[in-house]
Amino acid sequence: RPWTTAVHHALGAALSAMSQIERRPNNDGSISVARLLPRPGPKMFGVAIWWVFGLWALHFASAPYTPTAVEEQRYHDLMQEARYSIEAREEEGQARARLMHAQAGLDQVNVFFWRFREPYSTLVPQRQAEVDREMAAYRALSREREALVSEAKASVGIWSRYGVQEVRETFWGDYEWGKDLAKRMSFWDVVFGVGRGRDEELAVVLLRWVGQILMNFTVGFVSALVAFLFSLVKVLWAYKTGLLSGALFFFIAATGASAMVALVVGGMYTTAVGGVYLVAQNAAQARLQGGRRRPQYVHNRRYEHVD
Repeated sequence: RPWTTAVHHALGAALSAMSQIERRPNNDGSISVARLLPRPGPKMFGVAIWWVFGLWALHFASAPYTPTAVEEQRYHDLMQEARYSIEAREEEGQARARLMHAQAGLDQVNVFFWRFREPYSTLVPQRQAEVDREMAAYRALSREREALVSEAKASVGIWSRYGVQEVRETFWGDYEWGKDLAKRMSFWDVVFGVGRGRDEELAVVLLRWVGQILMNFTVGFVSALVAFLFSLVKVLWAYKTGLLSGALFFFIAATGASAMVALVVGGMYTTAVGGVYLVAQNAAQARLQGGRRRPQYVHNRRYEHVD
């Protein structure tokens, strides 16, 4: 895959950069990480404040608006009517049954090359029109129910505990979806795409596995973030939020979601880079110790030869 090749080149460039990092003054073989750490400054403090605020808003912030008793009662009444009304459920169930029956009838006559075969060339358009009618009726009932739910949500507002809780549940649902997506991608990469060549060292293969998994989880979590932002727009529309209020809520919710994704993805890459750093440091110390022992060994051999 093109992005897999890009990951391999990026990892190679990172290792090359780490090999060129300046040594400590005592020249003991240890690698300085000063250049890898962010330097304090206005940008760093701004990012830190944004990140902390986002995590606080996602995990700990309480709803800033408390609905009145009348609004609470209206919310529960409308939700009860929309979700638990026996008449509405029966009517919607009947519409769904009629739609399934019409679809089954269409599937019976929808054969290959039906346009050129009789009587299918006549039956398929008729039954397709029946499916379209039943689908329109079912969607009309669904829109009525969704309108009641939207009216109930609008009575309490997006800033209430109902809106805040729904947005959090939406984010965590998309988060789990992105994580599952990354797991599936990693599984199939290991099964079909990641292997050890005949001339490849084990360290290279493990490094490629780590890079592949990091990229998969990055794609998964970023995809989850994008999906959540689209879902957030739908939630704001369902609560009938005003333009300014909706824009402010969208900014806060997007900040919280982005901060969480940055925490997870940044933690993964920090752990991976830290592991590579430790391996590189140990290898550098081993080479240094081997270089110090070699002259002593040669000196002893020469001393024995002279005697």
